[in-house]
Amino acid sequence: MELTEKCRLYRRLDGEILTERHVQAAWYDRAIRPERLYSMKGECVTVIHPGRWNLGPGPDFKNAILDVGGHRVIGDVEVHLKPGDWVSHSHSGDKAYRNVIAHVTWRGGLPPAGLPKDTVSIGLGRFLTAESGFAPEQIDVTAYPFGRYPAAPRPCFTRLGHDTRLASEVIGAAGAYRLKVKARRISRVLGAPKACRPAREQLFYSDIMNALGYGSSPQGFRKIAEAVPLSNVLAEPENAEAAFFAASQFVDWHCGLHRPANSPRVRLRSAARLFAAGDVLSLLDERDFSPDNCRRMVAVLCAGGVMGRGRAGALMANVIIPFAIAEGRLLSPPAWIPPEDVSEPVRITAFRLLGRDCNPLTAYASNGLKIQGLLQIHRDYCLKLHPECEFCEVGAAS
Repeated sequence: MELTEKCRLYRRLDGEILTERHVQAAWYDRAIRPERLYSMKGECVTVIHPGRWNLGPGPDFKNAILDVGGHRVIGDVEVHLKPGDWVSHSHSGDKAYRNVIAHVTWRGGLPPAGLPKDTVSIGLGRFLTAESGFAPEQIDVTAYPFGRYPAAPRPCFTRLGHDTRLASEVIGAAGAYRLKVKARRISRVLGAPKACRPAREQLFYSDIMNALGYGSSPQGFRKIAEAVPLSNVLAEPENAEAAFFAASQFVDWHCGLHRPANSPRVRLRSAARLFAAGDVLSLLDERDFSPDNCRRMVAVLCAGGVMGRGRAGALMANVIIPFAIAEGRLLSPPAWIPPEDVSEPVRITAFRLLGRDCNPLTAYASNGLKIQGLLQIHRDYCLKLHPECEFCEVGAAS
């Protein structure tokens, strides 16, 4: 077997094979992770929240909460097999890792060069091997982060998992609330004093650009929209792409890793084509949000291969429908809106609420309002709680 940096195996002295995924699972799962840990400097470390398991680029866990020597710290956690992997994986100086507060490794050792200031180093292996009978093969790495059920019944699943009608209503209500929140922001901006509010079309354009900069670069896209106003794009549509690329050189962003089709440069090119054509602005005055007309609007956004249907669905949910609500062209969010691509937070929230046996297509993936609802539940509940889900009120809130 060829050993690569991406898939490195560490063979313990007794012959058992351990991967980085085993260490990630041990850190994430309170049933495996020892209750009390110590840093390589001898500081007592208590894990209040291990962080959200990050399946995208960047640190392995986001927004962890630790108590280190009596002081609470919040930030990201990176997991490796040995301390030197921090350097060999080129994390030193990488902006994506500047909020790392803990470097968790299987082997102990001196902290590597380039760790962010005050990052705590934890050699997890010595604590796990101190447990009698521990063996890596006891960890089913394929079960994380979605397949691992909490030790106690999840309040949300207890209330909603066996009542599909109620679950649908709760998720739909959360989606409607999310769209109304977006609409209120637009109303506030449009209602600001004239001297400091943007033109209606410019705000629409800026919000579309922000949505096209999904993932690691939304603020960068919004800054480009400020540097290259809509009036410039409409006046010289043939120069829009060049203007976007020129403005992007002055944006301080970390793009991370993207598939070629999703790179910021490709998305900027798509944005130039979208606004240069001008048809997208017609959606700013729509009043008919029936399913058939919503599908037609998606077709307008996708015309000429500018974007896929999933990204068009996201624009409908994040910009077009909230604008209509804010301006009174739509009294309340529709019961069905075109679906967007299903993201990691949506999948994990659906897993917690509905269980592993739910059919995503019928439960939420074919309705953008329900996708938005799962995102809102994830934001309001899942992000604030330990993965074991104790004390979550989403079941009671239903």
